[in-house]
This record gives sequence, structure tokens and C-alpha cells, in this order.
Amino acid sequence: MLKLPKVRAVFDRKKKSSTITTGMVEIEITFNRTQRKTLSSGVELYSNQWEDGVVVRHAESKKLNKQITELIKKYESIARSILQEGEEVTYQTFSAALEKKSGKYGTDFIDFCYDVMDRRGLRASTLRAHKCTLETLRESQIIRTFDDLTPENIKKFDTWLKKQDPDREQPTIYNYHKRLKPYINEAVSLGIIEESPYLRFKAERGKHKPKEALNEEELAAVRSLELSDESLSKARDLFVFCCYTGLAHADMDAFDFSRDVVTVHGCNYIDKQRVKTGTKYYTPILPPAMTVLEKYHYHLPRFSQQAYNRLLKCIGVLVGTKKNLSSHIARYTFATTVLLAHEVPIESVSKMMGHTRIQITQVYAKILNSSVEKQAERLANIL
Repeated sequence: MLKLPKVRAVFDRKKKSSTITTGMVEIEITFNRTQRKTLSSGVELYSNQWEDGVVVRHAESKKLNKQITELIKKYESIARSILQEGEEVTYQTFSAALEKKSGKYGTDFIDFCYDVMDRRGLRASTLRAHKCTLETLRESQIIRTFDDLTPENIKKFDTWLKKQDPDREQPTIYNYHKRLKPYINEAVSLGIIEESPYLRFKAERGKHKPKEALNEEELAAVRSLELSDESLSKARDLFVFCCYTGLAHADMDAFDFSRDVVTVHGCNYIDKQRVKTGTKYYTPILPPAMTVLEKYHYHLPRFSQQAYNRLLKCIGVLVGTKKNLSSHIARYTFATTVLLAHEVPIESVSKMMGHTRIQITQVYAKILNSSVEKQAERLANIL
């Protein structure tokens, strides 16, 4: 009797993961006792982010679980189509059906990109950036198949990038397009599509806006603001926590006090890797941040980034600042007002922020007039 193969998600088949090293989630298709096929899901996790077959303790758990489920359904559908044709589902018939779906690579453009990426031998930092681009493209749901690669859809993706995160600057958006182009060009060279949609769409390079941070008076006003609305109060507390730790929204969302904090000489430090870049960071939990943790019994409230930024916008109006409060401005405030303005060495700031290059940290230093004034006063007293 013909039967369907077992399709399931497996984590860390190669036993590489730990709390600081990621392992891959793969889709395993078992045909019989001797035949099985494993396919990448594009999802990488730390050892404590996978339990009972699902993603846990991850800033994007819901999205990643959906991604894995959709892949399982896709492969089950292919297996069912083979059975409907009266054939046995074997390694050979399944592989042939998978390739037949649309030439060698199937219809899925993102699957194709991952296949090309695996063969390119990219550096770890570049690989992370490319994966971020592909998963952002997947999240947009605008381009899924090769047929979706049109100038109109590229423009829709460009618009979506701007609306999905209002703090996303034009140079960052330009880099998303820049990373997509090589994969599209590869599809053209293989004859999968006729021409690149970028021939009729040009992404603007743009310039970074000057980075804003709250000064000490503005930060104090946010901290002392009386709020009767519970959601606004929680959002304000999270903002203060980020202003005194430098955590990005994704890192704050994934924060676990019992797992991520170490105590050295009586001081608590967050010691982990950034969700976005995988870069290790090591930052103290300063007293105002510890007060927030104690208030919530060491379990921070959670909001989606969009909801969080909407609440912060309301708080900004109540405080009376024209600066657009966001998770980004909290991070800038930590680097400048909390650290650099108090003469913390830039090398230490870079480590606390989890920057991949010290040049990134130097951008923060450029916006501090107070640091110039302090050095001028020091020189005036010497000369």
C-alpha cells in the first residue's frame, strides 16, 4: 500500500548548537528505514530556543514557527501529488518532483537564494546580513516565486521597507536591494527569468540622518512622567531600560534575566549575542535599568516593535519633546548621554553596544558637543 513519508522539523542534526553557537533547523523527510532527505529551513537557533519541535524564547518565534510549518506543508503537498499519480514516494521520485516544480530550483525564489548563498562561501558577518535580507523579503510576502520578480513588486517591497519600520533609513533600504541583486542576476544567468527587475527600478542610495539622542534633562523628564495608562507606563519603563542598557528592541524582547545575566564583583552584566548581527556584547545593568527589572520581577513586558514605537510616540508628546522616541533613540541615548558624555572610553562603548566595527561607535561620538567642550576646558586649564 502506497503511503506518505513522514515530514518533520529537526534541530541541530550535526550537534553544533550551544547557548552561544547556533544550529540549523532542517526539514527531514523519511521515506523508509534506509531513505531520508533533509532540506534547509533557513532557520538558525541557539540550543535553548528549540523545545518540543517549536521555536521558543526568540524575538521572532511566531514568524519562524510559521515559516517551518509552511515548509512542512509544502513538502507534504509534493508527496501527496506523487501518490495521486499512483507512484510510490521515494527519495528519487520526491527529488524529481521537487525539481520539476519549476526547473531545477522549484518556484520558490527564496529557496533558490539560500541555495546560491550556501555555495558562495560568504564571511560570517556578510552571511548574517544576507539572511536578514532574505527573511525580511519573506516577511513582506511580496516576492515569493520567480514570477513575482517584477519591477512593480520590487517597488512594492521598497515601499513596504519604509512603512514597516519608519526608523529604517534610506541607506539601509538601499543595502537590502544591493544584497538581492546578485541572486536575481544569478537567476537571469541560469535562464530562470528573462531580465532583472532592477533594470526598470533604481533604489536611491540616500544619506544617513544625524542620529538623535535624549539629553539628560529629556531623559529625566521621561523617567519622572506620571502615567495612568498601563500600556504607556510599561512602554516608558522598557524605554528607560533600553536607555540604560543599550539593548535594541529585538534583544530586549529576547532578554532572559536568569539566562543572560552574570554577576561580577557584585555588579550584574548582560552577556550574550545580538539577535540582529550575532555579535557578542557585554553591558552592565545600571541602577535605573535594575529598578525596571525589579518592578516587573525580572520578566520584562513585551510589545511588538510597531506597538512599542506607537506608544513611545504618545510618550514623546506628553513629555513635550520634538524628538521621535523609538527603540533606536534609546540605544543612541545609552551610547551618548549615558556613556560617552561621562567619558566612558569608546572601545568600552563599542563592546557594550555589540558593534561589529568601532567606526560605527565613532558615529555616536560625532554628535556629542559636550565632549568637545569638556576637552576644550581641559586644554584651557593646561595651556
